[in-house]
Amino acid sequence: MTQETIDQYVRSALALAGYALREPATADIVQQFSRIHEIAASFVDEPLSADLESASVFRP
Repeated sequence: MTQETIDQYVRSALALAGYALREPATADIVQQFSRIHEIAASFVDEPLSADLESASVFRP
């Protein structure tokens, strides 16, 4: 995912949600999404072992 794609996504999502933020606030959100993408990209393609246990499910 490119920086331009992240920027377009954030701006579109904000508009669809009805937010009208000033440019500095929008740029901060774009920067945070870029950081999240970098973190996720570091492990998203790591293979998972077939013998891993599934996570428990909370049911109140």
